Amino acid sequence: MKLNRIDVHAHYVPPGTVPRANPAQNFVSSPMPRWTPEFALDFMDRHDIATQMLSLPSHLSREEARRINEYGATVGKQYPKRFGLLAALPMDDVEATLSEIAFAFDKLNADGVVMVTNYGGNYLGSALFEPVFAELNKRSATIFIHPVNPAGYDCVACGRPGPVIEFTFDTCRSVTDMLYAGVLTRYKDLKFIVSHAGGPLPTLAPRLGTIGTLPWVAHPAELTQEAVQTQLGRLYFDTAIAGTAASIGPVLELTEPDHIVFGSDFPPASEPVIDQNIAALGALTCMTEAEKSAINQNAGRLFRRFND
Repeated sequence: MKLNRIDVHAHYVPPGTVPRANPAQNFVSSPMPRWTPEFALDFMDRHDIATQMLSLPSHLSREEARRINEYGATVGKQYPKRFGLLAALPMDDVEATLSEIAFAFDKLNADGVVMVTNYGGNYLGSALFEPVFAELNKRSATIFIHPVNPAGYDCVACGRPGPVIEFTFDTCRSVTDMLYAGVLTRYKDLKFIVSHAGGPLPTLAPRLGTIGTLPWVAHPAELTQEAVQTQLGRLYFDTAIAGTAASIGPVLELTEPDHIVFGSDFPPASEPVIDQNIAALGALTCMTEAEKSAINQNAGRLFRRFND
């Protein structure tokens, strides 16, 4: 059987990295097992995945980002059709980030970049990141947005690790910040993939367009109800841990079926959860069989070297 899935949401760790539980973030054990290419390939072959776009979404220093990206590129060279690279960026240091963008695309042949939803409480609509988006826009880059714990996590976590609840809300928070800051209009050559079907974002999109554009809400004059729908509708939404009608239905109210892309969240989501999610995708009644099948390959329009 021909492997036909492009998985936009897959994580990796460099050799020597030992994932540990972080009790301060309410983890009782690490969600990320040790990773090797062979471990990933075994999973991929059993789940009809031709290619995984590798990312390590985290708050990183310049040195950490370079080490991670060089390792990811090495894996990609070893298995050129099986792994792509979404380069990590040290976003706290804009000059270092611009340098890493040039290195990742020009030297490592990265397929895109990964950003997290906030960097020390600075969300992606912050003016701090304007030079980064401007440079990536020149390259018509694809940006994978992955959540991390929000600012003020200790106050809102309710004793649960971020991936249970808060990750999804931070995705919504950061994309909304970009929307109101005008990032999605200024940089129209960028392609954004939003994790976990956008969390609550698709459900809240009509609210953003209605009360979010009323006179008592600070917003750009050009951000009308119609503009909210148009801008958010250009985003791509991955299916990682979000394959049920409760998640995909609202996405289809916001955008077209060809903007839904397959994501596994391997390995931290765990294989049983991933299997359950794939089964839920297959059982959807809000999409045609052809549309559901196309989810597996829609990302080929974003990563054309894997678009066989």
